[in-house]
Formats: sequence, C-alpha cells, structure tokens
Amino acid sequence: MRRALALCGVAALAAAAAVVPRAASPDATAAATAVGVTLGKPSEMKITLSKRSVARGSVTFKVVNRGKAPHDFKIGGKKTASLKSGQRATLRVRLRKGRSAYLCTLPGHASAGMKGSLTVK
Repeated sequence: MRRALALCGVAALAAAAAVVPRAASPDATAAATAVGVTLGKPSEMKITLSKRSVARGSVTFKVVNRGKAPHDFKIGGKKTASLKSGQRATLRVRLRKGRSAYLCTLPGHASAGMKGSLTVK
C-alpha cells in the first residue's frame, strides 16, 4: 500500500513538473546576432553585409576579404586588423538602437565606396 501511494506521489510530481513552464535561461535569450561581412565583393571597393538590420545588443561580425587588395572593417568603435585576400576575422561589438556606420579604414577605401550604415532596432 505504501509503495502504491509513493508511486502515485512521484507520478503526480512528474506530471506537475511537465506542465509548469520553465523560464528561459539568461544564456538562451542573450545570444549574439551574427552578421556575415564580405569585403571586396561584388567589386573590390564594396562591403556586403548579410543583414541590413540587427537587434540592439551584442553582435558578432564574421568578416572575410574576398577582394585582391587588403581591407579592414570598422564598426561601433572596434576594428579588425588589415586582412589580406582570403583572410578572416571575427569582431564582437555591442550596438545601441539607431544607425551604426561601418567602413574600411585603409586610405582612400571609404571614399571609394567601402562604407555604409547598419540599422540597429
């Protein structure tokens, strides 16, 4: 009899735990947004982002130079090293709501078209 009551109690607790919603862990809700950045394509003096807008907060930029000339990428006060053709870099930045300007800081590159802005919502 005791064993039957104990099993019923365990079953009731398990059923209650399955019904009660669990709060999302802080790590699950604070995941960084990832943005791919291609330098030097479709033309040598262009920067192409995989997203036109991102949510505010932590953003990870995965940068690759597909051009022939060296390029870098600057946004939100942070900058990659100068990347040779085929090289990659990762840049983590915390962005605020509004527009964030980005550019290549090598001489003459931004004025030749290697610049833009990203919408941060």
